Amino acid sequence: MAAGGSANTRGDALTIAAIAVLAALTVTVSHEAIGHGGVCLAIGGRVTLLTSSLFHCSAPSGLIDMGGPLFNLLVGVAAAAASRVVGVGRPVLKLFLILVAAFVAFWEGGYLIKAMLLAEGDLYFAWANLVGPPNALVRGVGAAAGLALYVAGVVFVDRSLSSLTGPGARRTARIAWLTAAAGTVAAALFYRGGVGPNLRDAFLEIGAASLPLLLIRGRAVNGSTPAPIGRNWSVVLLAVAVWVVFVLTQGRGLGS
Repeated sequence: MAAGGSANTRGDALTIAAIAVLAALTVTVSHEAIGHGGVCLAIGGRVTLLTSSLFHCSAPSGLIDMGGPLFNLLVGVAAAAASRVVGVGRPVLKLFLILVAAFVAFWEGGYLIKAMLLAEGDLYFAWANLVGPPNALVRGVGAAAGLALYVAGVVFVDRSLSSLTGPGARRTARIAWLTAAAGTVAAALFYRGGVGPNLRDAFLEIGAASLPLLLIRGRAVNGSTPAPIGRNWSVVLLAVAVWVVFVLTQGRGLGS
């Protein structure tokens, strides 16, 4: 009884891992397939390559470059807002929404900083194609905006996980980072085009970008009651099924 009670209080690692994989794949599909892919199709283009981290369209456009980050940001904002409405009585859904919002903030915030500093990446190319090469001021403002988004993500996930799981937030965050990073990298290994930029970017977008999850300390929050996450086989099996479908489609690579 004592051991079982302790595990329940800390949260079930397998279920937390499954939620993290679902959140990471949701963000990946949102950015690459729906964001970039949706705009590509909307302007009459054809998807020539869609993987875990790479996208090409037969009709290159700054709108396509912009579509991935902007749609993902909309998803992240919606997830963050929904996570505040969903009560602790639904900890699985609440954790999923928190992680989706966090992964979006880390990916898009970090990516925007990188894009403006190194003069490459979606929003840099979008600005260059639609307006013209961004000057130093534009790049500086863009990098600052990316940093603000990234920091906001750190604050959000720290407060949200602490409110949901109390001192268990540290363990929850570490399990989430490890399995989300491993799940997306493992899926990228199935790319039929071989390892290289696709594998590198798949790790950077989720694994490297979300490293702040390893710094979450976890604490009791006044006025909130931690909601331990118990074993949920439905969520675990759903995560396995979604990961397999992702591997067989976007993981292997789609397009012509």
